[in-house]
Amino acid sequence: MTERPYIDPTSAAADGPRPTQAPPAAWQQASHRPRPKPSRQPRVAPASTAGYFTRHWRGEQSLPRSYWVNNFLVAVPLSMVLAGVMSWVSVKGDSLQVSAIVLLLGMPLLLALDAWCKVGAWRAATNYLRESGSLLWGWLARITLALGVLHLLLFTLFGFLPEVGGFWQMARGIDPIGHAKMSLSADGRSLRLDGVIGMGDGERLRAMLGSEGARGIKRVELSSPGGRVREAERMATALKAHGHEARAVGTCASACTLVFLAGSPRQLAPTGQLGFHRASTGTYNPVFEELANQELAKTYRELGLPQVMIDKTLDTPSRSMWFAPRADLLAYALIAPSPQTLAIPLPAANAGLADFDDALRMHPVWEALERRNAGTVETVAKRMWTARATGAADEDVQAAALPALAQQMPALVSGSDVVLRRRYVQLVADQARALRTPPRPGARPPCRDLLDGRLSVRQQLPLALQVREAQWLLDAANGAPPRWLPRPPSAIEVEVLSRTVGSNALGMLARVWADAPEAPSPAAGASCEPVIATLDRLPAQPPARRELAERLVFQTR
Repeated sequence: MTERPYIDPTSAAADGPRPTQAPPAAWQQASHRPRPKPSRQPRVAPASTAGYFTRHWRGEQSLPRSYWVNNFLVAVPLSMVLAGVMSWVSVKGDSLQVSAIVLLLGMPLLLALDAWCKVGAWRAATNYLRESGSLLWGWLARITLALGVLHLLLFTLFGFLPEVGGFWQMARGIDPIGHAKMSLSADGRSLRLDGVIGMGDGERLRAMLGSEGARGIKRVELSSPGGRVREAERMATALKAHGHEARAVGTCASACTLVFLAGSPRQLAPTGQLGFHRASTGTYNPVFEELANQELAKTYRELGLPQVMIDKTLDTPSRSMWFAPRADLLAYALIAPSPQTLAIPLPAANAGLADFDDALRMHPVWEALERRNAGTVETVAKRMWTARATGAADEDVQAAALPALAQQMPALVSGSDVVLRRRYVQLVADQARALRTPPRPGARPPCRDLLDGRLSVRQQLPLALQVREAQWLLDAANGAPPRWLPRPPSAIEVEVLSRTVGSNALGMLARVWADAPEAPSPAAGASCEPVIATLDRLPAQPPARRELAERLVFQTR
């Protein structure tokens, strides 16, 4: 670098021309101007001899190819197929062994393939962003890849791994949920199905119904919490083909209801109930859940379940249960109506003792009395069958059941609580009013036969009163047994009753169910008015006196 000469500013030389200065070098001029930013050139990947799978794994392929082709068009469909198979196994239960094998082999393949797809697509997105690609598309790809990994993890942890043991058993031909127990009754008239409906049960039921030993079957009795839907559909098909009756004798829930709805006619035992809920695939995939429930709704619709009950079923979570009210089942004619009186549907003329026994057990009142006093149904069935065998008329066959009931009535009345006993006193008063008019002048009124315990007169009661009596008997039989036997009335209680209600009140109704067949004298106690008048005075008594009177009218000294 050449140094400039020094010039004294006070000298004459300072006023003269200055020496010319050489311009700065080019590199010095560049330092005073802003430098342009270098343009980024797309990375040119070196030619690779690796295969297609390796280049994807390294992220060397373009983002569109890695994401849309390798990930979206390969891993997603396979994942959906396996989830669909799991849904099919959980809901329908069809081809369980083949489906389980496919799952056990396909799930490891899915995990390996999904790892290859997600890792390669993630690396391609990273390279895409590094090469000044669009931030929007690069991060959208990353976010969707992360969500895909999360979904697969949830599906694996909560959908597949907990069921691996069950899939392994199904692959070996064993159903982990078990099988239903099917047994023929001793008389060969009914087939009982208990327990969970499992793999192969549909074919077992079809084979049993078609066997030689089942030629006399009239009904299939159901008590099951449900199970495989596909097996239940096969059972329904077999039941429809034979036209047998279906009877729910216990809780028939979930898939069991499909079998029940296939019967004709359908009966719900007094202890039976029908439970419905929506299907669950166990895959946590709302699409498959909806498809499964639409399939379930279609099956119910084909079996005649009304749409309002289908909607209620689909609104009930799979972990809950909606038990259809008996009134709704009757309203939609899904079950046969229960008898309203003590009369039972009489079997055919050539029916055996088992037919009467079966009809009585389906009657809510007689079934409740059987549970309270074991042997009631057997006794009544023998009486009715004997009456039919001797050629008795239908009315006399029905009346043959009353003596066995008469033996239990004193205990039912005395063991009832205050409310039930009051209901019965009012019922007897209404019955006496209905029968107090004699059929002809001078004849003994039927109400005296009622109060004296002639059971045959009960068939003359109006239907509404017979229905009320049957309902009272049902409530009394289902009530809690008394803790102690009724004590005889004390002298003070008798005195109070005589002074407040009347001297004839004690034991006034004690013979209502006396079962006294002898013909009483028409002149003796022919009027019912004193009894009716006494019973009409009871509601006006104070609560304590009324309760005492309603208890003592059924007791004697």
